Amino acid sequence: MLRRILIIARWTVTELLRERILYVALLFVAVLVAGSCVLTPLAPGAQRKVVADFGLASIDVLGVLVILLSGCGLVRREIERRSLEVMLCKPLSRLEYLMGKCLGLFSTLCALVGVMTLLFFALAMVSGFGWRVQFLWAIGATLLELLIVASLAVLFSVLTSPMLAAFFTLALFVAGHLQETIVRLAHNDAVDRISNAVRWIVPSLEIFDVRAEVVYGVAIPRSQVLGGAAYAALYAITALYLASLVFRRKELK
Repeated sequence: MLRRILIIARWTVTELLRERILYVALLFVAVLVAGSCVLTPLAPGAQRKVVADFGLASIDVLGVLVILLSGCGLVRREIERRSLEVMLCKPLSRLEYLMGKCLGLFSTLCALVGVMTLLFFALAMVSGFGWRVQFLWAIGATLLELLIVASLAVLFSVLTSPMLAAFFTLALFVAGHLQETIVRLAHNDAVDRISNAVRWIVPSLEIFDVRAEVVYGVAIPRSQVLGGAAYAALYAITALYLASLVFRRKELK
């Protein structure tokens, strides 16, 4: 099973790296990171925090862009090319196929995030603000968040067209970051009950947003790191399993 998943993942990485849109997104975010140096004069005394926050946020933006532009059409492209029918004729289950697709997408994201991290490191050193090892905690949390978003993209790519899949994925991404804020501001029992029900569907992505803690030097509890990793893995596996249930009933046309 693992061997088949890794083969699909490798093919997916190769397919994604051939897409020019990937490099356009990388260039766009690289310009954003470099542009943070222009903003530093607007924040006297907080230049280091501006560069760090902007750089870490840009890495998150890159990952989400790649998922929306490339990840949401992974399954649909295979169906349109008729190559999926050939693969599924082999001893390959649909769950294995989807897990391989998600793993390939996530591996590509890891590679791109690695490139952006090196760019961020170079920018921090050249600008004189220095590099802090704590930045890696925020980048690791971003990768866990992107794992969840990638699994949602694969789920929606099975259910609908790439454009709608991108819309639903982005909607859940935004909702995942806003649900805790809405609950805190509402102070309403009805909102709390609705939020508790919605939490079973909408991912709690705010737990991965540790940029502020890292930028201001606040220690991140180990329990939060381990809990976030377990939550991301469980959510991704659940999303892919649901996608496989739908995929079994889907006609490959």
